[in-house]
Amino acid sequence: MQTTAEYSAKLPTAPEEDSGHPNRAHGRPRAPQSPWSLLSAVFCLIGVAGTWIGIAYPFHAYRNSLFPADAFLSSGTRVGNILMYVAPLFPSIAIGFLVGNFLFWCVPPARATLKRGTARPDGGFRATQLGLAKFGAIISLICLPLCLLGANNFWSVTPDRIDYRSMLSETTRHYEWSSVEKIDTACHTGNRDTTYDFVLRLNAGPHIDLMEESPYEFESAYPQIQSALRRSNYAFSSWGMVGTCVANAPRRWREMLLRRPTD
Repeated sequence: MQTTAEYSAKLPTAPEEDSGHPNRAHGRPRAPQSPWSLLSAVFCLIGVAGTWIGIAYPFHAYRNSLFPADAFLSSGTRVGNILMYVAPLFPSIAIGFLVGNFLFWCVPPARATLKRGTARPDGGFRATQLGLAKFGAIISLICLPLCLLGANNFWSVTPDRIDYRSMLSETTRHYEWSSVEKIDTACHTGNRDTTYDFVLRLNAGPHIDLMEESPYEFESAYPQIQSALRRSNYAFSSWGMVGTCVANAPRRWREMLLRRPTD
């Protein structure tokens, strides 16, 4: 993708004299980057960030509208969140550069610099914008449906039930807390951080990890989870709580993950 800053790099420069000096022939430091290139980069960055927010926010709001009003803990699945928040980045790059180039072109001194730097500034600018628009339209047709699938994939828990919706489903499935057959807890130490699992295994239903995406919100909701589970006859296993991650876990989390919630 080409920004308008690339045009300013074409400004004519005075030819160097071949004096034979090694610094002139080979070792001369490069000239500092044009301030217009920096301005163009800032505009494009603003365009990409603003476009990403403009795409991701409606899908985020759509998902929130699907959560029940009495939900005390809710989230998208790991895959769903990746699709909903990462997929918009690709069209955002094309559209953001399109917006950034336009903003740069709207600055009169910058536009004058471009006109001095290329023989056909208008044609070059239009061609660049048209190419970005075409690419943005194509990538949007691919990524926006993925965003919708990601927004559609979520779970939530209320005092009375557990809700889950798969990506391709048009309806949300409801499960009573009594359908919880087993709870598995675990921790995993990676290269950078430690993750924790609190997995509800539902009878003839999905497996839902309540700590996968929002561990601190899970901690706040834990008393309500304990209260809801008192209506369930479930098995409990903390087999995955082994290794150094157990010792490094906050004390409160060790109590939640090593003990049966309703004991």
